[in-house]
Amino acid sequence: MKSPRLFSAAAFLCHVVLAGPLAAATPEHPGSAPVFLGLDSVRKELGLTKSQCAQLDKIRSDFKADARLITTRPPANPVEKSAANSTVKALVTRYNGKAVAVLTPPQHARLVQIEHQALGGLMLFLPCEQKLLGLKAAQIAEIGKIRSGGEAFASRVTASFEEGSITVQERLVALRNYRIKQSAKCLRVLTPAQRKAFQSLKGEKPARV
Repeated sequence: MKSPRLFSAAAFLCHVVLAGPLAAATPEHPGSAPVFLGLDSVRKELGLTKSQCAQLDKIRSDFKADARLITTRPPANPVEKSAANSTVKALVTRYNGKAVAVLTPPQHARLVQIEHQALGGLMLFLPCEQKLLGLKAAQIAEIGKIRSGGEAFASRVTASFEEGSITVQERLVALRNYRIKQSAKCLRVLTPAQRKAFQSLKGEKPARV
C-alpha cells in the first residue's frame, strides 16, 4: 500500500497527467519535472543538496513565469487552443530538460522510479515506456483509448469546478480516484511478462514521498 505522502505525490502527478495543458510530457517524464522536483518530500527522497534545490527553485520560478504568459488568457477558439497546447508542450519539454540536468545519474534514476510508483499504469502513456516494454500496436491503441477517456473525464470535472458545482478538493479527489481506475486499466493491457518488467521499474525501495 502506498504511504500517505506517496498518495500526495501521486495526486499531484495525477492532476498533471489528466488535466490541463501541462498534460504534455517529455520523452522521459510525465508533466512538469520542475514542479514535481519542487515538492519537499521528493527532494528529501532524492537527497538533493542545497545548491541543487536553489537551482531547481530558479528553474521552477522561470517555468511558472513563462507558463503564465501563455495561460493568462484562455484560448478563444480551437485554433488558438491547439497553438497554446503546442507552445506549452515545448515549454514543458525545455524546462524538464533543465531540471533533470541538475540531478546526478543516481538521482535521476530514483526520480524515474518514484514516478513509476506514483503514477503506476499511467506511465504507459509515454511512448518511451511503450517502447521499453515492447507494446504491440493493438496494445498502444488500447492505451490511447484509455488516455482519451481520461482527458474527457478531466475536462468534465474541470468544467464542473469552473461552474462552481464542486470544490477544489472534490476535483482533486475525483481525478485521483479516476487515476487509480485508469492505471489499473492500463496495466491490464500488458502481458504477464510486460507487467513483471514494469514492476521492476518501480525499484525495490518504496519512495517516502
